[in-house]
Amino acid sequence: MIPKELDETDIKIINALKKNGRISMTDLGRQVYLTSQAVKNRLERLQDLGIVERYTVNVNCPVFGYAVHGIFELTLSEDKRSDFLAFVKTTEYHILHCYAVDDGRKIFIDAHFDSESSRDALLTALSAYGSCRLHPVTAEIHSNHPADE
Repeated sequence: MIPKELDETDIKIINALKKNGRISMTDLGRQVYLTSQAVKNRLERLQDLGIVERYTVNVNCPVFGYAVHGIFELTLSEDKRSDFLAFVKTTEYHILHCYAVDDGRKIFIDAHFDSESSRDALLTALSAYGSCRLHPVTAEIHSNHPADE
């Protein structure tokens, strides 16, 4: 469902940014038939509304030496939640995503590593916060990243 505050031009701006977050305001304006200042004003409004939160880069982890990929399934012990949150916010591991699901005790962590031993070290560290299972990623089957379209 599209928020009522958005019009067709806002959607076009968002889609263009999803494909290329580094696009200039001038080029973006050309795509949506607005001046660069009008595009900038719309982007500021989209940020104020909380629709556009940040501009980021998706890094190809294997190119940077992080070829080992794993998804961890952690069931937090009742009394370990705050300790876990402190750990995950300060860890040196290359964690891409960390999601709490269901009642907040089930955690899924998506991370890349430079070696299997680094991956196993995170598994050991996570086990201090509850029951942890490692799901090694063997292949990416599908990505729905807008830049790939």
